Amino acid sequence: MVQKKSLAARVGEIIAVLSTIVLHWIIFYFIIINSFKPKKEAARLSIGLPKEWNLVENYKYIFEYNDHVFLLSLWNSVKLTVLSIGILILVSAMAAFVIQRRNDRVTRMSHSLILAGLIVPPSVIPTYWMLTKLHVAGTLPGLVLVEIATLFPFSTMLYKGYIAGLPKEIDEAAIIDGCGAVKLFFHIIFPLLKPITATIIILRSVVVYNDFSNPLYYMSGSKNTTVQLCVYLFQSAFTTDWGHLFAAVVTVSLPPLILYLFLNKQILEGMTMGSVKG
Repeated sequence: MVQKKSLAARVGEIIAVLSTIVLHWIIFYFIIINSFKPKKEAARLSIGLPKEWNLVENYKYIFEYNDHVFLLSLWNSVKLTVLSIGILILVSAMAAFVIQRRNDRVTRMSHSLILAGLIVPPSVIPTYWMLTKLHVAGTLPGLVLVEIATLFPFSTMLYKGYIAGLPKEIDEAAIIDGCGAVKLFFHIIFPLLKPITATIIILRSVVVYNDFSNPLYYMSGSKNTTVQLCVYLFQSAFTTDWGHLFAAVVTVSLPPLILYLFLNKQILEGMTMGSVKG
């Protein structure tokens, strides 16, 4: 009886996984195939093959649209993602190392505040007021600060869980050999964090790259627009050129996909090891 339940559960899991894969591939196929259709045919939103293939026209249009604003916005999103994730990795890893290895009142309080950051939602008005006081409102550095602050609690908790799985004897041996705190972290601990670092890079990069609300709230000017806001330009309340919109969506989807292909092996390892200890 137990074997039958186990087999049924296994079959159910396989069906669920295959259904998810098929659904995602259908959506991806739908977007790609409609990006090759002319305006009138793409407006039908069908999954059939194009009667007239626009293999280049739609993609050429989005890159040349409005004085190459799409390329500019793509570059802005890449800069935002690289800066935000680079700084996030550094500060969250260091914070997690201190919180995990030290057990005093300050670190316990810091840990509680970081956990609160996972629960308490950010507020736009106080955040914008703070950015104004720092003279970075409406600028890329200001948006980088917002992204880091938003993603910091989750990333720190992932690092903390992973570091908890590293034996403290590593620290003690390094200290005996003359390592200071900074050298211990950067030369001994941080290289051991590659799997969880890869996990955070891919998970958080997708969040920053696909962010729509924060750039909308905290950035200003057409020169500072990000790629998600630029995609929004291809639709309006009265008319939408679906061929151009789907071409933009396909192009925007490529960087996260390429990043995942390079780092997918480390993602599962980082997530599983990071959940061993709290």
